[in-house]
Amino acid sequence: MKSLEASEVVIGKILTLLMDWGIRPTEMKFEELELDEEYKPYFISCLEWLQDEGLIRVHEIVQFIDGGGFALSPVLTAQGLAVLGTQISTGKDADTVANAVREVADTKRSYSHVGEFVGGMLGALTKTLSS
Repeated sequence: MKSLEASEVVIGKILTLLMDWGIRPTEMKFEELELDEEYKPYFISCLEWLQDEGLIRVHEIVQFIDGGGFALSPVLTAQGLAVLGTQISTGKDADTVANAVREVADTKRSYSHVGEFVGGMLGALTKTLSS
């Protein structure tokens, strides 16, 4: 699996959990993503990327030597909620970024082959953020 595809899966899982959890104090660990160990090295950097892009707010991100770690009080920001609600083209149909994120997280497949997702889910998130 390519690094970009693995990053998409981890980001999809993180965002899906945060959508499900709502806005409440939590602690997110890699194990909660229910992914194979091969995805573990991407966990912290994906959290940091989401935070840097303004999609999530995190009180603190702690990284362990083994690549794992946790995030204290991660929540979606207003900007993150707006991005996830954005309508996008997926070829023939329109859908929301949130639905596409869930599908990437559930199926572990890249969206780089579908319509506006050329370049993957990360490209669509970045494009939506810059709009």
